[in-house]
Amino acid sequence: MKKRLICTVITAAIAWQGHAQSDQTMEHIEVIAPMHSPLDIKTDPKATRQPLPAQDGADLLSSIAGFSLVKKGGASSDPVFRGMAGSRINIITDGGVTLGGCGGRMDPPTAYITPQTYDTLTVIKGPQTVLYGPGNSAATVVFERESERLLESGTTGFINTTIGAFGKRVLNSDIKTGTQDYFARVAASYSEADDYQDGDGTHIHSAYEKWNLDSQFAYTPDDSTLYSVSIGRSDGEVAYADRMMDGSLFDRTQVALQMTKSELDGFVTSIEANVFFNDIDHIMDNHSLRQFMPNMMMKTPVSSNPDRRTWGGKILLNSQLNDQISLAYGLDHQQNRHRLRISRDLVNMPIESLVRLETAEFEQTGLFAEAEYNLGQSSQWVSGLRIDSWEAIDRRQTRSVMMQVVPNPTADLSRDDTLISGFTRYQAQSKNSSYYIGVGRTERFPDYWELMGGGRGGVNSPSAFLVDHETTNQLDIGWLGQSKSVTHSVSVFINRIDNYLLTDNLYEKMGMTSKVTRNIDAQTYGFEAESRYNVNKNLVTTASINYVKGENRTDDIALAQQPPLQVRFALSYIKGKWQFGSLWRIVQKQHRVAIGQGNIAGQDVSESHGFGTLALNMSYSHHDDLIFNLGVDNVFDKTYAEHLSRSGTMVSGYPQTAKVNEAGRTLWLNMNWKF
Repeated sequence: MKKRLICTVITAAIAWQGHAQSDQTMEHIEVIAPMHSPLDIKTDPKATRQPLPAQDGADLLSSIAGFSLVKKGGASSDPVFRGMAGSRINIITDGGVTLGGCGGRMDPPTAYITPQTYDTLTVIKGPQTVLYGPGNSAATVVFERESERLLESGTTGFINTTIGAFGKRVLNSDIKTGTQDYFARVAASYSEADDYQDGDGTHIHSAYEKWNLDSQFAYTPDDSTLYSVSIGRSDGEVAYADRMMDGSLFDRTQVALQMTKSELDGFVTSIEANVFFNDIDHIMDNHSLRQFMPNMMMKTPVSSNPDRRTWGGKILLNSQLNDQISLAYGLDHQQNRHRLRISRDLVNMPIESLVRLETAEFEQTGLFAEAEYNLGQSSQWVSGLRIDSWEAIDRRQTRSVMMQVVPNPTADLSRDDTLISGFTRYQAQSKNSSYYIGVGRTERFPDYWELMGGGRGGVNSPSAFLVDHETTNQLDIGWLGQSKSVTHSVSVFINRIDNYLLTDNLYEKMGMTSKVTRNIDAQTYGFEAESRYNVNKNLVTTASINYVKGENRTDDIALAQQPPLQVRFALSYIKGKWQFGSLWRIVQKQHRVAIGQGNIAGQDVSESHGFGTLALNMSYSHHDDLIFNLGVDNVFDKTYAEHLSRSGTMVSGYPQTAKVNEAGRTLWLNMNWKF
């Protein structure tokens, strides 16, 4: 089925790249995730990476060309792809979605993902698939665990541990045991870190502690059948340097049921069905992880406790209409409910004693179909269409406007939308190359944070609940070519976005500066490119570059929260059981900004300087299944901040910085054991 989702990579390219990876990088440190086709990127989340091995889903995505991060400390960054953030990136785990609760994006979906507990990560660029749900105007990101039937009885596993500077300690494990008919899998992790220091030795309020435990139990009576149930739990606490509160609870409960049946006779050749439930319970406060200091905004210790329950399901059918046409089609559904309780007097009103008040409800049902038409042995047309029915209800009874509580004009109001998305592309392969050209359209329903988060209202109302949905029309072109020792890949895109949902914290409204969500017309364009050169059997060089430019066509200014041009050069040398590598990352300055404007993940706060950092690594393979890795990030102890980093805030006992600076020189040691 996945072959229908993405461009087919030519056999010669796969053979060459697979050989290069198995001999030189598969079991060693990876610093740039390789493209496997012009359209998609697939990578092993368990592979050790530099910079410091990923501690959540966003960290892992940052190794892929085109991705940037909105940084706010040591954990829980928000991923950005091609200058797009939030629900413009559709993130799927275990066949479902996990939605955070914090109105200020303390807990984006990637904050609940431990990469090393998954087997594959797939990134499908642009609106070029309809099979994974709505909203993929920038990309679809899929974290998956393999559930194939065991070939024989036995136990396999993976254990990874990392220790590093600033109190970094990580332990990940993933163990699977069973027979041909049954298997059980348990994946667990624990990670913690102290506050780090930037290159000037300034302490950044950034400590965190996290754990998770995920289990799967499956029945596989034959090679084409799977029934499984998955149960997951996790929690943690994270300190933030960009705001007046920290996250003291990240409680997650996840349950998923899955059934797959393939090699069926008749019109339907395979069927996949899954049901999922996620419950997020999150607490943010100003006293658990920092010394409380009264200020104008918070005179007493405060705790805010949002929670989010999301449940849904999907059924996917596959049919082979004839020798030329294959069809994937089905139905998906999800609904979620957001609640909130706040205590501003914890002594007399403990947060646990308060009643949770419902703030919002969302419901979506989608019908979709994706067809692949083989024009010949080496070219295809792939097209997809989905129709989504949306309903949202605003349960907030009041709003806070200019320090005053006023009735919410959209209280208990519901809105309904029927949205249509789709794509079509032509793709072709030859002996030494693969390419595609496609157009896609996505109609995206506003998410919770755009409608109700961040204390923002509408342009003409205290509530942003009736803001229009967003429509993206995008052209994508990609090419991958290879020779005996070289692989090149490039992807180019350009889009027009009608009713782009802009979060504007400095909007002039009734003679006052207000926070609003408003619609504008926008345009973005850019590219990602990568080149790998196998100099000889011991030496491999890799280079990648990504660039995006955005325009706010309504205000005739730059579109906010666009990352600057970034270039990465990597070198890997292998001799026997040893590997030596380096990563030189260069980021250009960014002067195209719109102060106070942005998206739900962050707003532009200033122009930024360019910077370059160097990282070095080495690894030793004790044997094929046990590898030790040593690395040092930011070798020259440079003081810098990413352009998309949030602005620093005053935390008692810490110097305030203009932005949240990155860590200084960081030494780490990592061990991977597969058995």
